[in-house]
Amino acid sequence: MLTRLPARSAAGDRVGSSWFGVAGGLVGAGGLVPLVVLGAVMPAAAAILAVGIMAVLSGALHLDGLADSADALLAIGPGAAERARKDPSIGVGGATALALVLGLEVVSLATLASVQGALIAGLACLVGGSASRAAPVIVAWAVRSRAIGVGLGAAFARQVTAADAVVATLTALAVASSAVVIACSPVLLIGPAVGLAAGVALGLGVVWLRRQLDGDGLGATVELSFAAIVLSTAAIGRWPAA
Repeated sequence: MLTRLPARSAAGDRVGSSWFGVAGGLVGAGGLVPLVVLGAVMPAAAAILAVGIMAVLSGALHLDGLADSADALLAIGPGAAERARKDPSIGVGGATALALVLGLEVVSLATLASVQGALIAGLACLVGGSASRAAPVIVAWAVRSRAIGVGLGAAFARQVTAADAVVATLTALAVASSAVVIACSPVLLIGPAVGLAAGVALGLGVVWLRRQLDGDGLGATVELSFAAIVLSTAAIGRWPAA
């Protein structure tokens, strides 16, 4: 559900949602590498590579969910919305959403590298990867009453517990706290906290507008949360006090 990397599980029917923050952190660590290596001299290129590496590691699953959700939201009527969501081609709404979100992610990471330094930009990517993967767990638990049908989103939400949401959130908090200690910068805790709250709100908004919980909506929640996290971290990092 989070990457295209092979994984083994003793129980094939378990989604492991309490570990989403850990898996997301590993994906974010992939984006950390180019930012730390190239961020000081080529911040824009480093940011593009970071976002690209994370997309490859995740199999672009969440980008696909973002595009499909955007197409569905622009369709008129529930029937047309489902057809748009399941259509393998990307519509205008999906393409626009991808351009906007990916653009925000790249610009935010490049800004962090330029203003706060390559290390903080890389750590923001790491923290963002972890916290953004906790967001769908929180959303799924909060709207589990809409988990109807046999789709991926419904099946996922039926297995998510309050404990899973708490553990995933605390994991993201632990990753952020570790980043603060490494970089000696509270921006890496404040920014992700604000961004995670915004990402969860956006995810809940997608569910409310769609009148249902589906896998594409959860994927959109991941991408919207990551964009919100790096954007808020970059914005807070530009304050003189930061």
